[in-house]
Amino acid sequence: MPDYGQLDLIDLDRASQARVYDLLLGGKNNFEVDRRFVQELLKIAPELPELTKQNRRWLAEVIGRMTTEGGIDQFLDLGAGLPTALNTHEIAQQANVAAKVVYVDHDLTAISHGQALLADDKRTFFAGVDLSDPAAVLNHPDVTAGLDLTRPVGILLGLVLHNVPSPKAVRVIADYVAAVPSGSYIALTNPLNPRDGGRLAEFSTAIEEKLQEPFPQIRFRTRAETEELLGGLELVKPGLVDLTAWWPHDEQTLSSTGAGQLLMVALGRKP
Repeated sequence: MPDYGQLDLIDLDRASQARVYDLLLGGKNNFEVDRRFVQELLKIAPELPELTKQNRRWLAEVIGRMTTEGGIDQFLDLGAGLPTALNTHEIAQQANVAAKVVYVDHDLTAISHGQALLADDKRTFFAGVDLSDPAAVLNHPDVTAGLDLTRPVGILLGLVLHNVPSPKAVRVIADYVAAVPSGSYIALTNPLNPRDGGRLAEFSTAIEEKLQEPFPQIRFRTRAETEELLGGLELVKPGLVDLTAWWPHDEQTLSSTGAGQLLMVALGRKP
């Protein structure tokens, strides 16, 4: 059952990543502190709302691809955030009505809203636990109830690993990959900072430093650092690319100012 008592523990004087992301997507589950921060963020990068929507679009595509091409009918959505448009369980269950989904997040707002939304859903679960502790996640009762880890699983890591420093993040992904069988997938989106002194690096650094004001643990990754996260996986074409390079040219909707290049995306399969 949802633990509504947790709502009393939410700090209304500090921005929440889950609520900020929800606000960038056009959601309403946010507070004044989140709105003030987003206003400051958009002065640096006004394209961020469109970029977050395209991140959701990409996740929706790869969920469909995992379902139809990979036969995946169970998903572990790590760092899921607040319920929003294009929820993982809605996408997966459109392709396969029997698909099961477990959401994982430790943000109190996300837990309260997620558990309330899914209270009567027998195929979808919400585990309030930190994704950076794979053992705790994989042994959580909602995860063990929702997933059969002897069968392939689709694992989603959408814009969350910038909160987990390397080399810990490498170990975290390795632990999840080790816990699932061959044929499982990892879908990853991660912000890029090339740190090469170029204009894209300057743009990325400005966003990164603004985000670090309320969220000091955040750190964007270079392409090489992101590649390290995907070690041992077979990458589905077109491999690890920025978001603008994933879509065919005639399907791109982001402008050419650079924001689309700030997000690296990849879908990897465990051999």
